[in-house]
Amino acid sequence: MRPISPPTTASSGSMSSSKRVPRDYAPSRSMSRMTVRERGDEEYTDRAAPAVENVYANPQSRRTSIAPGYADARQQPEDDPAAEDTMCDLRDPEEADEHNERVIQNLCDFESGFHLLLDRIKQDVHSTKEAVTFLRKRAQIEEEYGKSMVKLCQSCSHTTTSSSNNNIATNVGNNGATGKSEAKGGSFGQSWTQFTGVHEQVGEIRVKFAAECVELAEELATLHKNTDRSRKQLKEAGHRHFKTVQEAEAALEKAKIRYENTSEEWERAMLHREQQAERDGFGRYNAGPGGMGMGMGAGGSGGLAGMQKSMSTKSLTAKTLTNPMARWKSQTPAKLQKAEEDARSKAAHANAAYKQQLYQTTAIRHDYTHTHLPRFIRLLKTTNDECDQGLQYHLNAYAQSLGAAMTQEALLVSPLNPDNNGLVQVLERIDDARDFDDFVVEYKRTVERQKGDPYAMTDPASLAPAKPSFGISLDELMERDQAPVPHIVTKCIAFVERHGLTTQGIYRVSGPTVQVQKLRAVLDRDAENADLDGLAPDIHSVCGVFKLYFRELPDPLFPRRMYRQLLEAARIEDPHLRLTTTHELINGLPDANYATLQALAAHLHRITQHEHMTCMSAQNLSIIWGPTLLDAPTSPDATPDPADIKLQTRIVELAIANYFVIFDPEE
Repeated sequence: MRPISPPTTASSGSMSSSKRVPRDYAPSRSMSRMTVRERGDEEYTDRAAPAVENVYANPQSRRTSIAPGYADARQQPEDDPAAEDTMCDLRDPEEADEHNERVIQNLCDFESGFHLLLDRIKQDVHSTKEAVTFLRKRAQIEEEYGKSMVKLCQSCSHTTTSSSNNNIATNVGNNGATGKSEAKGGSFGQSWTQFTGVHEQVGEIRVKFAAECVELAEELATLHKNTDRSRKQLKEAGHRHFKTVQEAEAALEKAKIRYENTSEEWERAMLHREQQAERDGFGRYNAGPGGMGMGMGAGGSGGLAGMQKSMSTKSLTAKTLTNPMARWKSQTPAKLQKAEEDARSKAAHANAAYKQQLYQTTAIRHDYTHTHLPRFIRLLKTTNDECDQGLQYHLNAYAQSLGAAMTQEALLVSPLNPDNNGLVQVLERIDDARDFDDFVVEYKRTVERQKGDPYAMTDPASLAPAKPSFGISLDELMERDQAPVPHIVTKCIAFVERHGLTTQGIYRVSGPTVQVQKLRAVLDRDAENADLDGLAPDIHSVCGVFKLYFRELPDPLFPRRMYRQLLEAARIEDPHLRLTTTHELINGLPDANYATLQALAAHLHRITQHEHMTCMSAQNLSIIWGPTLLDAPTSPDATPDPADIKLQTRIVELAIANYFVIFDPEE
C-alpha cells in the first residue's frame, strides 16, 4: 500500500475547526460533497466521498422534468403552419421514423418515461377490453335480431304461399268455417311474398354482420392478451434492472459511510497523539533543573510560571475528559502511534473499497441509463404503437362492416336501379280492386265446379305431395327413396355446377323469394323427376332453395347431439390435432348424414377451385353454410353465443378445404 502522509497539525484541539482526511485520496470532504458530473457521458469523478445528493441525478441534458423539444412540439398552436407542416411530414416513412426516434429519445430523457409508457399501455389494454366487450355484445344482439327476422319471414311467406293457393276451395268446401289461414292472394300475395323476402335478406345481412363482429372481437381479444402480457414482462424486467441499480447505490452509500467513519477515527487518533505530545512537552519543562522548588526559592517567579503551565496542562486534560479521545489518556506514545497506524490502515482499506464500489455503481448505472432503459422504452413504445394501431384498425374494420351492412339494407329497401324492386315499388303494385274481382270470378267457378262434382271438395293442386322432401329427416328419405343422397341435393348440385361455377358471389347472393318458393313447391312435390333447367330462371334461386332445404331439416346435417363435440374440436389450437378430431367426429355421423355431407363438401370444394371467377373461398363459403349446417340444441333458457358462429364456420371450412383428407373420393 502506498504510504500516506499524516495531516498537518491543527492550530487548536477543536475538531469543528477543521476536519481532515488523507490528502492522497481526494480533497477535503466539504469540497467533495459539491463535486458533480460536468458532462452527460462522463463517469462519476474519482473522489474520496460521493455527492449523495447526486447519486440519482444525471446532467440536465439527460434528465429533466419534461423534455423541452417534446413539450414544444406538443404545445404548438393549432393555427401554426409549422405544426401543419410537421404533421404532413409524418406521412413520409422516413420522417415518421425520425419522429419516432425523437419521441423515444425524449422519453429516455424524461425521468418517468418508463412509468409513463406503462401507464399508457395500461390505458390501451383497458380500451381494447372495452372494445372487445362491445363487439361481442353487438354481435349477440345482431345475431338474435337476424335469426329472428329470418324465421319470422319464412313462417309468414310459407303461410301466405300455402294459404293463397287453396283458401278459395277450402272456404267453399267448408262453408267458410275453417281454422286455416285465410290470407289474400293475387297481387297482394305476390307483393307480400316479396315484402317478406326483403326482410329475410335483411336478417341474413345482420347474421353475416354478427359473424364479422365476432371475428373482429376475437382478434381484438388476442391483441388485448398479447399487449397485457408484453406489458407485464417488460415491467418486471425493467424493475429488476432498476433494483440492481438501487442495490449498487445502497452499497455505495454504505461504503461512503464506512469511509467517513474510518477517516474520523484516524483524525481523532492523530489529534490525540499531538495533544499527548504537547502534554509531554509541558511535563519535561516543569521537571527541568531546579524544579518547582528552585523557582519558588528564586522569588517565586519561576514557580509561578511552572504553576501556570501546569494549570494549562490540567485544563487541556480536563477538556479531553469530556470528548471521545479521553480513552487514550493513559496510553503511552507507542500505543498512540500504533492506534494511529491502525486507523490509517482502516481508512485506506475503506477508501479502496469505496473506490471499487464507486466504479461498479458507475458501470451499473451507465449500463442501465444507456443500454437497458432505452431498450425497455423502445420495446414499450413499440408495444404501445402496435396496440394503438391494432385497435384503430379493428374499429375501422367494424365501421366499414357496419357501413356495408347498412348500405345493403338501404339498397334492398330503396334500390338505386329503378328496375329492381324496393319496398315502396312492391307495395305500389297491390291492386285490391282487381284482386277482389279475381276472387269473385274464382269463387263462382269453384262453386259451379263443386256443384257438378259434389265429391270434389278441394283443388287437386292443393293435395299434399306424394313424395315430399322438405322437412323430412335424411334417414327417412334414404329409406324411402333407396338413395344415400336425397334427390333434391343431387339435382341442385348438378344444376349449380352446370351454370354457376363462373357466377361471382355464388351462394352469397339470395334469389327472389317468389322464385325460391315456386321451386320449393315443385321440388317438394317430386324432386326426382323435377327439371330445374326448365323451371329455374335464375341460378341464385336454385342456390336459395338448396340452402332452404338444409335449414328446414328436422335435425341439421351435423346432428344437434354432436354440436358441443364439434365446437370443442373447433376450439383446438393445434391445426393437425383439430383436423384429426374433426375427422373422427365426421366419421361418426349417421350414414345418410355422412353421404350427404360428402356430396355437399365435394361440391363446395369444386367451387373453391374456381375462386378466381366466383370470388368464393372455403372461408367465404363456410360463413354462409356454417349456421345452416350446424344448429345449437334448443332449450327454454338457452341463449345464442356469438362466438359459436366462428366455430361453426371453422368446422365447415375444415370439411371443404380438407375434402380429400376427410373423405374418400373413390366412394
